Amino acid sequence: MRSKTLSAAVTILLVSSALCGLALGADTPEYISVRDQIVAAYQKAYEALRHDDAETAMKMDTDDWTSHVVGQPVRTKKELAPYVLAEKPPTDWKVVWLPDYEHNGTTSGIQLYDLKVDGKTATILCLVGSTHDEQIDGATHRVWHGSHIRDSWAQTSAGWKRRKHEKLTINERMIDGKPAK
Repeated sequence: MRSKTLSAAVTILLVSSALCGLALGADTPEYISVRDQIVAAYQKAYEALRHDDAETAMKMDTDDWTSHVVGQPVRTKKELAPYVLAEKPPTDWKVVWLPDYEHNGTTSGIQLYDLKVDGKTATILCLVGSTHDEQIDGATHRVWHGSHIRDSWAQTSAGWKRRKHEKLTINERMIDGKPAK
């Protein structure tokens, strides 16, 4: 019996140590470097779009980049280029790294909130939309409208490039960082 108890205790210790190591992995210099490079790529593309430079904005994507939107066919970079050329983001939008939007709130623009890195690939989750104050039942709340996005990235000889864009939700609404009912 003592052996089983000791074995269970050792297993719990090893699992909890491993989980602690995973949580700390987000603070490693390598992780921070990848995060900063990807955030900078979004910021550079966003600024290029603000200055009508779609060619520079599209350099953040690989040549085989695809866009996946719920209920629509998959589209290629070439197919979406005319739309990118016509797009100009709102001047008050920004690109920020702000995890845990349920507690930290939402912003207007592109709010990157999660990053998973696996060698030479990475997956980022972000919110793309607008936040404003709204009176609901006599109280002021932060209301966000937009889409949840999952972007897949690959490390290339030219740096980190976005390979796949997935719009997971459309016209979603959150109140104070929580889905509206």
